[in-house]
Amino acid sequence: MFDQVVFAGGGGRCTWQIGFWESVAKAIKLFPQVVTAVSAGGLMSSLVLMGKTEKARQHFWSAFEANEKNAYWGNLFRKEPVFPQYRIYRNAMLELFQGGLETLREGAELRIAVVHPPKGLSGGLAFGVGAAAYYADKHFLRNLHPKIALGLGFQQQFYRARDCSSLEELVDLILCSSCTPPFTPRLKLHGRTALDGGTVDNIPVAGLDKGESRVLVLLTRRYSQYPDRFSRQQGDQLWTYVQPSQPPFVSVWDYTSPELAQKTYELGCADGREFLKKHTNERETLNEQFQ
Repeated sequence: MFDQVVFAGGGGRCTWQIGFWESVAKAIKLFPQVVTAVSAGGLMSSLVLMGKTEKARQHFWSAFEANEKNAYWGNLFRKEPVFPQYRIYRNAMLELFQGGLETLREGAELRIAVVHPPKGLSGGLAFGVGAAAYYADKHFLRNLHPKIALGLGFQQQFYRARDCSSLEELVDLILCSSCTPPFTPRLKLHGRTALDGGTVDNIPVAGLDKGESRVLVLLTRRYSQYPDRFSRQQGDQLWTYVQPSQPPFVSVWDYTSPELAQKTYELGCADGREFLKKHTNERETLNEQFQ
C-alpha cells in the first residue's frame, strides 16, 4: 500500500511510532522500499526494520526505571555527565543492534538525516542559530515543514544505513542525527559538524525517492490545526500523514518514566487500530461504489 515511509524525530515521543507500526504493519502489508528518518526516528525505524521493538521496549523501560533524574546538577563540576541521556541512548543501541545490521542491509533502504551548518558557523554558534530557527518555525510559525534553517544555509544530508560498515558506525550516524547539546556532546560526521537532522525539517521528506508512489508519514508531535490523518498530493506522490490523537505522554528528553513511555506506546497502538478501522471503511465504500 505504501512504497515509502517517513519517521519524524521527537525523542521519547517517537515511542508512539513503534506502537502505531506494530498495530498496522501486518494488516496493510507494510513493506516499504525506502524509509527516511531523523533523530530518534532513526532509532525507531532501525528497530522496526530489525524486528527488535519488543526487546527495545524492555531495555529502555528498565534503563528509565534505573535512572532517577534527567539532569544531575551535582555533576556540574565533576567528570560525570550532567545529562544521562546520551550514555543511555548510546549504550542501548550498542546492545540492541547486535546481529541486526545484516537484516537492515537486506530490507528497506533506510536513509538517516544529519544537518550540517553553513560555512562560517561552527561550534556553539551553529547550535544556537539552528535551534533558534527550528523553534521559530515549529512553535511560532507552526509550519509542518520548516524553511528558516534551510534559507540560512543549513544542509540536511541523508546517509544510508546499509553503507555503515559496522554496528558502531550506525550508532554514530544515529547519534549525529540526534545531536542536541547539552543533552549530547558536540559531534562530527566525516569531519563535519553534525546537528540534529530535524534542525532543517523534523519530518524528513527530502530524502524520499522521486516519482510516483504512496508515502506514509509518521509524526510524533500533535499539530492541532490538522486532523489525525490527512493526505497531500505532492506531484506524482500521495503523502498520508498520521499524528498522535493527543499529545504523547512522554517528553522528548524524559529518560526517567517507563510508565509515561509505555502510555505513549499504547497511544500509538490505539491510534494504529483507529487508522485500520478508517482504512477498512474506506475500502468497503470504494468496493460498493464499483460493484
